[in-house]
Amino acid sequence: MITLRSDIKSPFYEQIYEQIKSDILHGYLKPGEKIMGTRSLANLLKISRNTVDRAYQQLSVEGYIISKQSAGFFIADLPFDFFESANKDERDNTNKIKSIAPPKKYPKIKYDLTNNSYTNNLFPTKIWKKHYLNALDTIALKEEITSLQSFQGDYSLRNEISRYVERIRGVKCSPEQIFITSGLQQSIDLLCIYKGHTKANVLMENPTYPKAKEIFQKNNCDISYGEVDKDGLLIDETHHKKHFDFIYTTPSHQFPLGMCMSLERRYELLKYAKENNTFIIEDDYDSELRYYQKPIPALKAIDYYEKVIYLGTFSKILAPSFRMGYIVLPQNITEDFLGKFENYNSTVNLINQIALADLLSSGDYDRLVRKMNYVFKKRFEAFKDGFSSFSLPLSITPNVSGQYFLIEFPEEIDKDILIEKALEQGVRVYDSMLFWHEKYSCPSNSIFLGFSKIPIEDISDCISRLKEAWKNIFIHK
Repeated sequence: MITLRSDIKSPFYEQIYEQIKSDILHGYLKPGEKIMGTRSLANLLKISRNTVDRAYQQLSVEGYIISKQSAGFFIADLPFDFFESANKDERDNTNKIKSIAPPKKYPKIKYDLTNNSYTNNLFPTKIWKKHYLNALDTIALKEEITSLQSFQGDYSLRNEISRYVERIRGVKCSPEQIFITSGLQQSIDLLCIYKGHTKANVLMENPTYPKAKEIFQKNNCDISYGEVDKDGLLIDETHHKKHFDFIYTTPSHQFPLGMCMSLERRYELLKYAKENNTFIIEDDYDSELRYYQKPIPALKAIDYYEKVIYLGTFSKILAPSFRMGYIVLPQNITEDFLGKFENYNSTVNLINQIALADLLSSGDYDRLVRKMNYVFKKRFEAFKDGFSSFSLPLSITPNVSGQYFLIEFPEEIDKDILIEKALEQGVRVYDSMLFWHEKYSCPSNSIFLGFSKIPIEDISDCISRLKEAWKNIFIHK
């Protein structure tokens, strides 16, 4: 039975979500069992049906329940051993993407639809200045300013991160498990160094983030690929024939396809990691940017086997150039990891670390997250509405987070021509080929568009230029 309390801060939809999820994980609600409809539950609890809808949507997107047309909602079929584990322990944006280089005859690029930079007005200058000055006052009292810094980074920042990731991502960890880095590149470098000088075997999603792939390659890793479907990364029979040291994945927002890994697929991946002594590198690169639901809990949040290495970043909210991220290690390897780097010091600016800790503790960072969600949601919806008026058949990948989307065209259209025609109108769009391991596996009809660098007031003009560029595209079949 669901009980709602008005004397706590948690909204009603979240209380419904948490109680149903708890009943599922404890086995009180069985796989395949039908649950009460949204209208009936709303009448029973005497609340708005929209409140119940919101709770059910969150449960559905995380894979706990399944909606069947004209039948209602049913409990998803999840592996039993993970219910046992839960009961035992209740405790970069793309690099510059290669597109057709614009010949000199093309006009100056007016709109570059990348997601590797922001519009200038998004950097929180006044807020950052306030916390930076606070950090300067603090650091004047710190002996550390005249010393080499601890490899792990400033303790106050690690403490604030541990509180933040538990509250926002469901990740329970101590400051001792956290290591401050200069971003994804250094994080992966350190993990490869930790593995040693042997040739590490890495499994990556196909498609995947090319910058991560590049770092593994430069560390002499042997990379294999796993396909993805609507539920995320697929582990098939071929993967059981080879031992992997690391599996790199983006489960909360697959890059670049955008889907969220289902709960069942997450459990399968964790079970595989346990049985094969493999570490999962979870790149949670834009987890805070959720437009229509609250952030989905991280894979690390259900890591009962201590096999997930969690990578986070602050570049998506503050600025791409901020260059500060962090690693959350499983508790059982933290001491060994520290031992490998006993002669290393932190390379991340100490004043920035202290300023960021102050930003997190003050609540200003949460306010920035809300602002960025509002801005990027409006930009995405402006593009979506604009493309709905095109005569050219196209579809936009479902997008509930992030700063980019893919456009898919009919297969007979040459996307190189689409890119070239857009350039003639002063708009740069990108070929999605860069994200796929092999050219033949990349859809021949998809184009990548980012919207972090274009102000919302310019989107209408950008859409008009693309409409002009692609209006007669069928003559190029």
